[in-house]
Amino acid sequence: MQYTCHTMPLKSTPGAAHNNNADSFDPELAVTAEAEPEPAPASGGVAESLAPGRLDATHQPFDPDELPENFFTFIVAPRRSGKTEQMLHWLRHFDRKKRFTHYLLVSETLSGYEEYIPANYQFTNLDQVPEVIRRVQRVGKYNKDQHEQSEMVKCSVLLIMDDVIGSPAEVGLSKRGGTVQKIAVNGRHICRDDPCKGNEFCTVLIAQRISLVPPVIRNNADVIMASRLASYMERRTLIENFLSLTSDREGLRLARAVFDNVTLSQEFRFIVIATHVANRMKYGDYVFYQDADVKKPSVKLFGTADDWKVKKPDLEF
Repeated sequence: MQYTCHTMPLKSTPGAAHNNNADSFDPELAVTAEAEPEPAPASGGVAESLAPGRLDATHQPFDPDELPENFFTFIVAPRRSGKTEQMLHWLRHFDRKKRFTHYLLVSETLSGYEEYIPANYQFTNLDQVPEVIRRVQRVGKYNKDQHEQSEMVKCSVLLIMDDVIGSPAEVGLSKRGGTVQKIAVNGRHICRDDPCKGNEFCTVLIAQRISLVPPVIRNNADVIMASRLASYMERRTLIENFLSLTSDREGLRLARAVFDNVTLSQEFRFIVIATHVANRMKYGDYVFYQDADVKKPSVKLFGTADDWKVKKPDLEF
């Protein structure tokens, strides 16, 4: 029996999958929070040494090799703050390591990845994602019937979902939001029956605001990466939910100082919080930083010559 994963993902065709308009955003459904005065900067004790503009020696650059198998990652930052460049930094690393065989992008704008992912593996909505997952699972079932690793099909997928959630109300109320939630909760189990070494299904969710992504989704992230968030409420949510190490007031002040210390130490620097690290004894165990080198050349991650001939469709308004 001949089985190949070369055409595993369901490719999009110009004028088909790209024509579906995004769900409209109802501002009345948005989750809002009453603004609170920002606490005064921490002073005294260990927090005093973490002055913004100077990176503490305990924080090291993040190594993408530390991302666990079948990871679900959340990147949050305002527009024009470097989210795409941070993602491209990871893609170039994955290409060097040959971690994935296929890459898929879901984005309403389909911008920023033109030289990395073929246009027929880019989609404007999540309608095709369930079928892609089913095909990945079929590959796993085929591999399970093989006796040698050499007979199994290599099929590791990275799904990038860029600004696919317009409001918190969409999750659970729409097909689009439901798909994102299912992937966040159960995505790491998609390849559980696949015995082929290296086969996995990984996901990166990118958003402009942390409040747009409900807790049921962001709490399942193995790694959270964020820029210097302009909103105090956004920073507070990130720090109190994922960064603080101790529960007392001094612990929260120190967590705020760590966030400021990392994100203000250099332009376009992102803080990386490895939430999957269970044994956290100090910030250096799970807090890192990442700088993207925008001068690095682009790479064609995968695809045939015919794939790269497909033209990206025009945006529809």
